[in-house]
Amino acid sequence: MKNSILNIAVDTPVSQIFDYYPPEGSDCSPKIGQRALVPFGRREVVGFIHGISNDSSLPKKKIKSCKSIIDKDPLINEGAHELVSWCKNYYHHPLGKTYATAVPRYLRAGKTPAIEKMLFQESKDKKKLKAHQKKAYDGCIKLLKKSAPILLNGVTGSGKTEIYLHLMERVLSKKEQVLFLVPEIGLTPQLYEAITSRFGNCVGLIHSSTTDKSRAKAWLAAKENKLSVILGTRSSIFVPFHSLGLIVIDEEHDESYKQQSGLMYSARDLAVVKAKKSGCGLVLGSATPSYESLLNAEKGKYSEVRLTKKVFSAKPPEKKLINLNANSSKKGLSAPLFRSISKALKKGEQSLLFINRRGYSPVTMCEECGKIEECPRCESNLVSYKGTGKLKCHHCSYQKTAGTECLVCEGKKITVGHGTEKIEEELKEKFPNEMIIRIDRDTTSSNKKRIEAFGYAKSGDAKILVGTQMLTKGHDFPNLSLVAFVNVDQGLFGSGYRSSERFAQQYYQASGRCGRRNKKGLVLLQTHNAENEALQALLNDSYMAFYEKNKEDRRRLEWPPYTYSFLLRAESPSEKNVFHFLDNIAEFIKNSEYISSIKLLGPIQSPIGIIRGKKRGQLMLISKNRKKLHMIGGRLISFIDAKKLGTKVKWSIDVDPTDHS
Repeated sequence: MKNSILNIAVDTPVSQIFDYYPPEGSDCSPKIGQRALVPFGRREVVGFIHGISNDSSLPKKKIKSCKSIIDKDPLINEGAHELVSWCKNYYHHPLGKTYATAVPRYLRAGKTPAIEKMLFQESKDKKKLKAHQKKAYDGCIKLLKKSAPILLNGVTGSGKTEIYLHLMERVLSKKEQVLFLVPEIGLTPQLYEAITSRFGNCVGLIHSSTTDKSRAKAWLAAKENKLSVILGTRSSIFVPFHSLGLIVIDEEHDESYKQQSGLMYSARDLAVVKAKKSGCGLVLGSATPSYESLLNAEKGKYSEVRLTKKVFSAKPPEKKLINLNANSSKKGLSAPLFRSISKALKKGEQSLLFINRRGYSPVTMCEECGKIEECPRCESNLVSYKGTGKLKCHHCSYQKTAGTECLVCEGKKITVGHGTEKIEEELKEKFPNEMIIRIDRDTTSSNKKRIEAFGYAKSGDAKILVGTQMLTKGHDFPNLSLVAFVNVDQGLFGSGYRSSERFAQQYYQASGRCGRRNKKGLVLLQTHNAENEALQALLNDSYMAFYEKNKEDRRRLEWPPYTYSFLLRAESPSEKNVFHFLDNIAEFIKNSEYISSIKLLGPIQSPIGIIRGKKRGQLMLISKNRKKLHMIGGRLISFIDAKKLGTKVKWSIDVDPTDHS
């Protein structure tokens, strides 16, 4: 090993790997997956030994020696090494940056925490499955013997969580490990309680509210087989388990599983890769599966198990439209909606009002001259926050005092449109004696606030709940009988080919929360477009029936999941530099041998044309041939590097994009 070359990945935004000699006078034998302290420019940084070779393209005199090898045994095991390599190639992302995403910050700093054993204990509180759950469970057990992922397609309230727990117990009793992914931090407390109450203190948490050190402890304990279960959000997919037996992806359709910056990976898609490479089982659960997963089930790539019955034999909720053209609303809420809330309150039941928009109002403008308050750094309006008296940009950190007078003509400022804060205000005016809880990113910024808010909601102490999609994901509110969509048109007529799919998922998820525990449920939808065909279909059809109709539009227009796509973005203070870069890329693609099988859209200005003072542009590649799309992606990066096109812009490639803004 003395003359070996260590190929080390360092956290830099370049695609190359760096060659070093092993440290001089060290007794530690270099192995792939170890951390190493290396000289890098004027600094010393921690990198990862990604490979070991006998030669280098660099002259021997230019190759430096490592300062030290930090680990006796590899921190990155074989499975994690394979996943990082796959990620780097599939998402066309620098290897060092891929490691930086996959490994907790505490470990990347060269530190190693002490860990303790937290292993599975035999279940003391095993619940008996209902007949429809038992049938689905048996189906999953049978299908887990195959290598294909299982899509557990079950309506809201059908008892998917209990099936997960039974599957987990089967795996844990064989001394294998489980990875359980959820899309939102807000879902972890209830699942943590459910798992630990049944299987003991064997769960490690990994999400943004846990400390760097505790994340590292859980990560390392799973690798050393001293922890039975990891429960966490998307980054948990990179945990290097010792003996992984099962992966559960709850609410698999949720967009939160897709990272939107840096390494733009999909945790759901990586779970498929991880399960295949490790040979473990994979269950993807949802009441509203993504179109990608449904198509994979149709093609036989996934096995599918359906749950069409609910645990509590409640009748389907009644669904009604409130035509806002005939029932005006001052601050977003109509008279029929108020009457329905009052009826629920008289019966001691809860109401949930859904609006997927934070803040008080999305637009603040002058009543006289019409000037709209805009962010000086972004191409977007400032959002009004009445509670703090601030106007804030949701794309950057800019904020300012709202004020009451227009700076141009001294006219009076007014707010247009409504967010969760304005809806909460109107509810408090109408129902001053009731406990009203607002749940959105602003009111649940800390773990303590989040637990407190959901505690009031689930106990039934808060009789009126208002919030964003955080309220609709996987929560069980036993006393909820009314769900109201404040602004259906906002979701139904959103931009992008995925807008109808997203709104349908929100609608079926939210409406499925009410009318459980034998309560009669009511779903109200406020709209200015009561005759809209898509809206009528939502009211009258199941999610699967809606999917069957909607998927034909996707197929006809050749949008995913019937095609594959790359989105290449560029930004710079100079619009000229942005489009010089994108035009060169477009020209390269047009001259490519694969152009006949690829559709090129753009270059165009991004939907949000300026963020943080940077002009933004993008182009999109679409193809039915995934292999050719990735081949041109690889050549594209080589072309950018060779021509040094990226020196005046910040650019990125988003593979399988879900957000086109």
